[in-house]
Amino acid sequence: MKLTTLPVYSKLAADEDVPEKVRAKLPRDWRLSQHQVDTYNALTDSDYDVVFNTAMTGDGKSLAAYLPVLTDERQHVFGMYPTNELLRDQGRQFENYQRLFGLTRDQMPVFALWGAELTRLQEQTDFRSRGDFLKERFTNHNVILTNPDIFNLVMNYSYARGSRMFNDQELPYSLYINFDYFVFDEFHIFAIPQIIAALTAMLYITEESKCKFLFSSATMSTTLVEMIKRSGLRYRETKSNYCSEPAPEFRQVLYPATLDVHKLDKNANAETWVREHISELVTFWNSCNDNAKGVVIVNSVVAARRIARVLAQELEPHGISVGENTGLTDDERRREALQKNIIVGTSTIDVGVDFNINLLIFESTNGGTFLQRLGRLGRVKYNEPPFPKYQAHALMSPKAPWIYDRLEQALAERGVKDGDAVERSTILRDAVMQAFPDENDFIEYAKRWGILQAAHVVNVLENRRHQDAYASLAATLSERYRGLFNVKDFGKSKGKYWAIEKKEEHGRKILNEVLGFRGSTPFQIACWDATVTPETFLSYDLFPLVQNVAYSIADKEEYTRAVEKRFSDMNQQREALDAVKYTLGGESKSPLILRIEQFNEERDKLVLKSNQDFSLYSERVVVLNGFSIDEPRAQAVTSVNSILKRQSVVCYITKTDRGELRRRLRLPAHFPLYVVRDMHRNRDYTIAFGKTALLLDSVLLRFKNKNVEDEPIIL
Repeated sequence: MKLTTLPVYSKLAADEDVPEKVRAKLPRDWRLSQHQVDTYNALTDSDYDVVFNTAMTGDGKSLAAYLPVLTDERQHVFGMYPTNELLRDQGRQFENYQRLFGLTRDQMPVFALWGAELTRLQEQTDFRSRGDFLKERFTNHNVILTNPDIFNLVMNYSYARGSRMFNDQELPYSLYINFDYFVFDEFHIFAIPQIIAALTAMLYITEESKCKFLFSSATMSTTLVEMIKRSGLRYRETKSNYCSEPAPEFRQVLYPATLDVHKLDKNANAETWVREHISELVTFWNSCNDNAKGVVIVNSVVAARRIARVLAQELEPHGISVGENTGLTDDERRREALQKNIIVGTSTIDVGVDFNINLLIFESTNGGTFLQRLGRLGRVKYNEPPFPKYQAHALMSPKAPWIYDRLEQALAERGVKDGDAVERSTILRDAVMQAFPDENDFIEYAKRWGILQAAHVVNVLENRRHQDAYASLAATLSERYRGLFNVKDFGKSKGKYWAIEKKEEHGRKILNEVLGFRGSTPFQIACWDATVTPETFLSYDLFPLVQNVAYSIADKEEYTRAVEKRFSDMNQQREALDAVKYTLGGESKSPLILRIEQFNEERDKLVLKSNQDFSLYSERVVVLNGFSIDEPRAQAVTSVNSILKRQSVVCYITKTDRGELRRRLRLPAHFPLYVVRDMHRNRDYTIAFGKTALLLDSVLLRFKNKNVEDEPIIL
């Protein structure tokens, strides 16, 4: 199916609607979109606590988010981004804003921060703990750009240990007293656990301050909106008016493009499609007189690696360079990839760097991902000429051929057939969202496990060491959390929290999963990729690797020598060596370090095994160890298993088959479920680990018609 997406024009604000304070600071000849002015007004209006900006991708939501601080040096903003790639890119973008608005670094100190950088800077400076370091940064910077993980750790008191601060509340207080508003960018990629983490903190902050919150995303989560309604927070949505033809007081934000939607044949995938269409890519490049830049976005890191190698081999003789940007790509290679003609990547591109392209090849797992990735194409860039033409290829999986058929039908219902032009901001968007199946939103997690995060906040406030100093706040928050989670008795949830906390190591592991923004990565390893030149050293998940690569095991000394040989810069050495600290066995003398020798052509089946009698532990959340890999049986798997067996992990085990669970529960495409073999009874079970285990427990309770609010948690 071939479509032409029409250009998109966004409504400009009338000069008289732009506040004088903003108009006086705008660069010469700049015009703001109506949604940017509306967002500014909402953020500076005391009638609202929360603002949603749902303007289209490419329509200037980032500028809208920062207008208050760019036009008033007294304003302070805390911006949060879901990936470090996007965070660093926004840091570069903010430097551009400072230049355009005539602001020096002294006038507006900006600081970009992520986990590894926080650890490095705290250790290099004269600060006893990360909490002390953060407190100093909060006090002395107008703009902090970071990720929601650090925000969540601050609001859960996780940085108080080892600090010189007076009590647990000092760092959260320092955060919300120093910033006027908080920005959550691209929050649509997150699910119910992250929504709860954000809202739990937001209710705490708004009870103590006049801070505001902005969610900036073209596809807003309906679950987030519904929970904000229940919370009592006052909110406003700002969005733009769009049209598809030039009109007075409208600015073009997207160029027209050709969109080919491909229904892949049985057993085909993105890699086979790319191999079969190499000549078309060369033809496209030649037709643009080499004035082209392309991106390939796929769901699998390993598929991206293979596609990048195929394209490099086939296209570089034609003068078309190829780069890679995935979870297995280090920072240096990512920077190099941005300079290539074609970049192959995964979600690191999807929610990552803002670059200008005119060729897009992509696959997607849901409607939101489809629209997010398509939104990468055709953006009108300030002071940059357009490409000769714009082309997108959407690859629809043969595992779900009905999605293509449903998209075709949804478009036909709106009067659009093969070969037609389609309006992008409403008709195509609505058809795409109708075509993809609804995925489970795991709303049951909120009352079952998410509420324990709120109970944790209140429990710390009520701690007897505080001598009732926060008793009033704890009581008020308890009532607000009761409304947020829509429960009859918040005290019952506090009781569950205390019961779990008393279970010592096992209870603490479960609470860590609840309190962690994204949960833990229980099978993270140090990965030494020897298949690329120069070699890369980073952290990755064990299970996808053992299914897709041939590997050997490296010892710590060998790894360290290779890192020191690879990097002359001490900071780069440190970052690579830090990967060992947080890997399986990282605290011992024998951490698990996989050296990738080659990537396999086919993915192997992964089967875990254990000598545990799973009939004693199934259908509930438990903490177990003793797991090992049964398949695939690589030469080095014995060494892997010797370390893996020692790892205690939060898990949920069920007799129900993985495929049946996915169909019955409408699980997302990449919801991680594994096969585990009970060697005691020689029977296969399905298992989920970490936060995934808590999500599965919650949704299965509802499927069994159990009341998630009243159902006890048995450890």
